[in-house]
Amino acid sequence: MVRMITFIDSNIIIFSNIQEYPEHETTVKKLEEILSNGKGAVNSIIMSEVYHKLSKILDKKQAKSRTKKILDSENILYFPIEKPTIEKAIKLSGKSQLRINDSVIGQHVIDTNADGIFTDNVKDFKKIDKLKIIRLRGSKK
Repeated sequence: MVRMITFIDSNIIIFSNIQEYPEHETTVKKLEEILSNGKGAVNSIIMSEVYHKLSKILDKKQAKSRTKKILDSENILYFPIEKPTIEKAIKLSGKSQLRINDSVIGQHVIDTNADGIFTDNVKDFKKIDKLKIIRLRGSKK
């Protein structure tokens, strides 16, 4: 059986970590469904965004603990970002009017041949050709 690898965007990780967020329940449900069919994936950009946001919402100790728990999870793969991905992302950022972080994440998903990215940031990621988006809300690309 072929297992899927889906990158999990920082907004999804944040929603799944903060019960008070209105998106929490839907996010956890869909995340469990995705992980039941394979593995999640993250990179340094995603994890730095997660830690930064969690440290603003929670305290730094909890943010560190939750970030480490994600990195240590058997269900989450960590993919380092290589120089060619950064170089392509810089071009993509200029061409598509995207923030560099979104360009790097999107290009990294493509370069690793992952099955897509689970995100609530459809507005930006839809600007990247060949990137499969798994939406938190709705179902179109």
